[in-house]
Amino acid sequence: MRSLCVLTLCTFAATVRAFYIPSLSPQTYAPGARVPLQVNRVFSEHVPLPFAYYDLPFVCTPQEIYWPWLNIGEVLRGDRIASSDYELTMEQNTTCQVLCTKTLSRAANEEAGRLIAQDYMAEWLVDKLPSATAYLRPLDKERVKSYDPGFRIGDYDASQKRAYLNNHVTLHILYETHGTGRRIVGFEAYPRSIDNSSGKCPDLDSPETEPLLVGTDQETRVTYSYSVRWINDPSVHWAHRWDRYLSTSAQVHWYAIFNSAIIILLLSGVVAVILMRMLNRDLAIFARDVGSEEELRDDIEETSGWKLLHGDVFRAPGYGGLLAPLLGTTVQVMYTAIATVVLGTLGILSPSYRGGLLTTGIVMFMLMGSAAGYYSGHLYRTWGGKNWFKNALMTAILVPLLLVAIELVLNAFLWYRSSSAAMPFSTLVLLFVLWTFIELPLTMLGAWFGFRRQPYSEPMRTNAIPRPIPPQPKYLNWPISILLAGSLPFSVIFIEMFYVLKSIWQDAFYYEYGFTVIIGVILAVTVCETTVIMVWLLLNSGHHKWWWRSFVYGASSSLYFFIYSLVFYYTRLRAGMPDTAGFIPALTFVLHSLLFTIVYALCTGSMGFFAAYFFIRRIYSMVKLS
Repeated sequence: MRSLCVLTLCTFAATVRAFYIPSLSPQTYAPGARVPLQVNRVFSEHVPLPFAYYDLPFVCTPQEIYWPWLNIGEVLRGDRIASSDYELTMEQNTTCQVLCTKTLSRAANEEAGRLIAQDYMAEWLVDKLPSATAYLRPLDKERVKSYDPGFRIGDYDASQKRAYLNNHVTLHILYETHGTGRRIVGFEAYPRSIDNSSGKCPDLDSPETEPLLVGTDQETRVTYSYSVRWINDPSVHWAHRWDRYLSTSAQVHWYAIFNSAIIILLLSGVVAVILMRMLNRDLAIFARDVGSEEELRDDIEETSGWKLLHGDVFRAPGYGGLLAPLLGTTVQVMYTAIATVVLGTLGILSPSYRGGLLTTGIVMFMLMGSAAGYYSGHLYRTWGGKNWFKNALMTAILVPLLLVAIELVLNAFLWYRSSSAAMPFSTLVLLFVLWTFIELPLTMLGAWFGFRRQPYSEPMRTNAIPRPIPPQPKYLNWPISILLAGSLPFSVIFIEMFYVLKSIWQDAFYYEYGFTVIIGVILAVTVCETTVIMVWLLLNSGHHKWWWRSFVYGASSSLYFFIYSLVFYYTRLRAGMPDTAGFIPALTFVLHSLLFTIVYALCTGSMGFFAAYFFIRRIYSMVKLS
């Protein structure tokens, strides 16, 4: 049965791996129609600090700039889309056109050299398609065209430590014919560095042109120009125009799934041994007839120690007033992640919906406040809590306040560096309004219903005097047990985690939601089984304070998650770029990684807690029935 489920999930992933909704409706242009080109930002795969394009002191700035409305996800990812003076007319090629001539100050000259040395790339938009650098990649003994988003603002000669600014760009606009109209299916940019300050177009065919050197301590006069070429490409249809941006190999993903499947099968075998052999052996003592009460007592004492904790195992946890709100919020985060991934799997969160993933996640988090309040209120009452309003308020404030505090600290440094990743004050106000008028009331409502529900009926009574906890084996000490519990769940996700981090930090498009569903399901099963094993070992050693431990065991792989993020930073982002070191870029990566780690820990911690809770209720109810 388990193999059939895994096979079904793999088949499902094969059908949805590359599925997405390209857009709500295509934009059709008539021949000779004006096609707007928008500029957005510059970003680097090595420095996690994007900047708005027009914030750069060495680019051409129009006299009038139109700033379109951006959703909250676009703002949070650092987008700053704006109009430009580039003139694009459908099917009308432009050999060369001067954009502007600009004199760079010493500071602007040095800034251009610094950004080029850090491998910054520009992102422009035409018909919602980002500018791309085209390359050929091997596929089934052939070479097919693929796209990397963005194009370099300059070239850097590391041997001589010289930076050359790209001041001319050739734009290839690919389109398909649809009736009498034209639909854009590709946007390629080919930049060049040409030493030109004449205010006229350079000789693009001359082999004697010199590159434009920047990064020097002097003023420089620069003429910016561009060329446009329209290409009718019948091989690409509008519905599949994003495929070149999303091209990737599925072989590594299948390897990750195979690796995860092996781990989960091994874990399932261990759990089966515990449940079918050890537990059945212990429970058989209660099921059989014995000669006397003294004989039964002797049999119990000779067996494993988990049954001896029946009077303490359901004792209310210490700091239950803190654990209940925390668990409520973890359910909220987990439901948010599930809903967002499901929408992505259905193709709704397509790459054309810029900022859609973040926007959907925030909206879902606000709406799932009712689930947080409900679970928190129900657990709070089960553990003997009386003040439901205080519990609801803590549920709505505890984790969001922690996340906001970390983000505000980071935001202050991003403001200082004038990065577009910094949240504007208006966005902060919007988030506060959403929390006040959506999440907070929903959390209160859910907590009220959860508190009114009858508490869980535990299968065992609690003794008045707690049972003393005997000395524990070394492998159950906090540090060792956490490392043991987190190793297997992390081994399930570390391959897929590479692609997720690459999508976040190297501006790659992630759309492998089918694989994400499979890995997520395997991760959930692995976390639950690992936590059940660790908690069973804990009870068997006579330790009845398992509530907090079950949550920590479930979230323990987040430690490996955070360490792997740091390894990714130093081996991928900083690799070959020693000049990118700096306090603010490193702080940006570390604090953002900490935020992702907290969210991951909340999801997996809740999985582990509820798995252990239902497991313990089940085994002790069997003892009671016997």
